[in-house]
Amino acid sequence: MPRRASKKVVGALPSASPREGTAVHAKGTERVGHILDATMEVLVQEGYAGLSLRGVAQRAGVSLGNLQYYFPTKQDVVRALLARYLEQALQRVHARVEGGGGEPAQRLRHAVDAVLEDQDSPQACQFFAELWALAARDAMVADALAVFYAGYRAGVVDLLRQLAPDLTPARRERRAALLVAFFEGLSLFRGGGNLRAASVPGLEQELRGLLEQVLLLPPAL
Repeated sequence: MPRRASKKVVGALPSASPREGTAVHAKGTERVGHILDATMEVLVQEGYAGLSLRGVAQRAGVSLGNLQYYFPTKQDVVRALLARYLEQALQRVHARVEGGGGEPAQRLRHAVDAVLEDQDSPQACQFFAELWALAARDAMVADALAVFYAGYRAGVVDLLRQLAPDLTPARRERRAALLVAFFEGLSLFRGGGNLRAASVPGLEQELRGLLEQVLLLPPAL
């Protein structure tokens, strides 16, 4: 991983745990999970503008005071939800890549499979649409997303290092950034939720064909 990305990723992702100093035992951990699940539902169904701690508490089946014991503000619970989701997403992609064995091309295909599977979830697509909008207003969320995408890009750089060793480090970085942007933008045309109306059939097959051409052949000079 490049030094710049590593410095940004390590220790920078906000914790999915409640505020510092809050004692969380097994029951508390379960309650936090319910609160975050409820926050996800409200955020996806009503958007950030419709998100309130009172609404989350009602959906989670806890009192407002109990919710605020773990997450004093709306931003706290949203940031914790983001941290949990990003951590789980990274674990899913990592597991699929590691399952691809030692062959770089196969590892890449498995990573693409993980990305496409995540986009098959209407909830996930709607969630990220809300997060992108939220990041424009909340610096903490923007920072957390930047950390996620830095790690995402670093993984693609590592694959490119194996697939296209003739590329210079700078070109690998640029190409990885373009591929990440490509994958994320793809959700606009094959996503669920409110994005479903813009979906285009057959994108998965076209994507795989393009990757074979762009990444698995010697790079153009």
